[in-house]
Amino acid sequence: MDTIAELEAMPDHKLAAMTATSADAQAVLASRYLNLIRYHANRFAPTREDAEDLIQEGMMTLLHAASRFREDRGTSFSVFASACIVNRMRTLVRQQNSTQVADLTEEIEEHPELTDPDTPESIFLEKENYTRCCMQVMAMLSEREWEILQCIMSGASYARTAEMLEISEKSVDNAMQRVRRKMRAIKSTLYYE
Repeated sequence: MDTIAELEAMPDHKLAAMTATSADAQAVLASRYLNLIRYHANRFAPTREDAEDLIQEGMMTLLHAASRFREDRGTSFSVFASACIVNRMRTLVRQQNSTQVADLTEEIEEHPELTDPDTPESIFLEKENYTRCCMQVMAMLSEREWEILQCIMSGASYARTAEMLEISEKSVDNAMQRVRRKMRAIKSTLYYE
């Protein structure tokens, strides 16, 4: 049986192979990826409580990724695990947003007075829906796409955005095309338009 010190010296892919039979290997692997999982959870979650839930899901996803990882497929464990973790968190955020939008729609159908544009309730609901929309968009976009979208939304031209982010104008254009495609894909699920 390997000691903790021996496990800590092992590369990630070897630890991943041992997680099925060793709780210590699971603990060492989890400690290595905790900061990455926290980073993504805080990036996707609108509240601290949601971030804590995503951290737990991230840890479970890490261990699941360890059981599915195959070294012969030509990718490193860190790349594979990171992709699994981010994809799982995005899926959870999308599901949560869809559920919240459905609940909100049901609430509005039950209380038509809330749709009056001059009531405080309708103003609050509109702000809530806008926040949900932003969270859903953020969950779908890569960090670079989100940076570019923020620049463009603040009034920067493609050329200025490219200059600020030190990338080519064509990269900005390509990213904005991807952003538009992704936003069209979620448009049908959004209450707020």
